[in-house]
Amino acid sequence: MNKILPFFLFFFSLSLFVSCTIRVGESNADRQASSQTLAEAGSGEEEEDHLSFIGAGDKINIQVYNEKELSGVYQVSPEGYINFPFIGEIKVDGLNIFTLATKISSKLKEGYLKEPNVTVLVEEFVSKRIFVLGQVKKAGSFPIRRRMSVIEAISLAGGFTNLADLSNVVVTRKGTDGREKRFVVDIKSIVNGAKENFYLDAGDIVFVGERFF
Repeated sequence: MNKILPFFLFFFSLSLFVSCTIRVGESNADRQASSQTLAEAGSGEEEEDHLSFIGAGDKINIQVYNEKELSGVYQVSPEGYINFPFIGEIKVDGLNIFTLATKISSKLKEGYLKEPNVTVLVEEFVSKRIFVLGQVKKAGSFPIRRRMSVIEAISLAGGFTNLADLSNVVVTRKGTDGREKRFVVDIKSIVNGAKENFYLDAGDIVFVGERFF
């Protein structure tokens, strides 16, 4: 971790110059526009759908009713496949749990089971991670769960250090166009109930700055 932390800090510092920053602004007009953008970015509505897709490395629990030999936990290969009994290799990368359950059920009907009842759950999202850096006790990368808030992410990183600036937590996010945006999140306001929680997307970088005395 000590070796990769400077690497992340370097690229995070570089992003300060090339990315777009969204913050609760100085003027009333800027404040209103920025607050709306911040709320939309951290609402978690689109992220929840995005996080439901299976990716390489994820661990998925597949249960076939009354078929113990077919039920179990399977890990997705780096190429995006699992090896399922009777069926063989199945491409699961990019599928959600409902699509995968339907796919397995259809294939099991092809000469193996008459009416297979298949359920799929994701035990661990290895393919989707967030990064927490700066003034936290255990900086690093963490698997993201559905609707993970910025406060939950900081908790995974051991919480704030004594030097942390709770009013200046920066979330860097890469958009679908490849451009980065930075969102300044005021944790104090969230904890006090003045602002809504901010939800993360896979690949987000959370940077907790140092407060100045």
